[in-house]
Amino acid sequence: MNEENKWIQPIMEGSGVIALTVLLGIVAFSYLPFLLILYPLGFIMYGVKYGVNGGVITSLLTALILGIIENFTNTYVLIILFTPLVITMIYSMKKRRRPLETLLTAAITFFASSLVLFFLADSLRGLSIVNELEESFKEVLFLQVDMLKQMGLSNYEVDKTRVLLQDAYKYIILILPSILMILALTISYLNYIVAVYLLRILGIGVLAMPWLHKFSAPNNFALGALVMFLGAFLMRGIDAKYYETISLNLIVLIGLVFILQGLAVVDFYLIKWKQNKFVRFLTIGLSVFLSPILTVISLLGGIDLVFDFRKIRRRKTK
Repeated sequence: MNEENKWIQPIMEGSGVIALTVLLGIVAFSYLPFLLILYPLGFIMYGVKYGVNGGVITSLLTALILGIIENFTNTYVLIILFTPLVITMIYSMKKRRRPLETLLTAAITFFASSLVLFFLADSLRGLSIVNELEESFKEVLFLQVDMLKQMGLSNYEVDKTRVLLQDAYKYIILILPSILMILALTISYLNYIVAVYLLRILGIGVLAMPWLHKFSAPNNFALGALVMFLGAFLMRGIDAKYYETISLNLIVLIGLVFILQGLAVVDFYLIKWKQNKFVRFLTIGLSVFLSPILTVISLLGGIDLVFDFRKIRRRKTK
């Protein structure tokens, strides 16, 4: 009987994970696409409890069922995008690797999966994601310009706005790799913290993600950034277009690290000054959404990488 229970419980729990994720997938594909962010959650939890193979099997079965219900294209997309992420996160969490290491590894895995998906869509179906985005932006631009004309704006004002919008859309296309990486980090982070919270409720201990005030970029981050910029500069002689794109994406990603570092410094001093969680949350929120403040936060983060105000890196080296 005990031997039977060893199989019955995992099968029942796996069936529950599949059923709930299928329901989430149907709602996401039909009404709320952003819910796909939490698509891997159930598989990660199941895999941490029963092993990588269990997480992969439930993931594949769920994608197959959603393909039958919705569209088999969805099956391929879900498998390519999320199965490598599920494997990476389960393996890292079971090996009790540091949360930030798990987060970065999972994000890189998801980013690589996205590139593979783009490549397959282009080579097998002749569907270029970049071209599709450009066409979508052109349609949106046409509608926005038409709306501005209907509002009675002068030709000069309409033309000036059109140029600004065109530049903004071109910028989005250029930093698409950075956007994908930020999306990968967001998906990995949300699934990690929710999985840790729910697993702990179930009595399964997993290393929690450090609080914001403990965040710190690696000691060799500045050197790594310098090497990457140097590599991009050397590519300038080969292709100036690639140099511009790579440099722009590096600036965005390094800027993101500076912002996180700056927010960590702010949160650290708010805690030191004994501010409550509401004040900390409000301060961090305003810092993120107000552009002038965010610029100051970014500069603060860059300075902290040099002077280490919180003495975090010094403690790590002891």
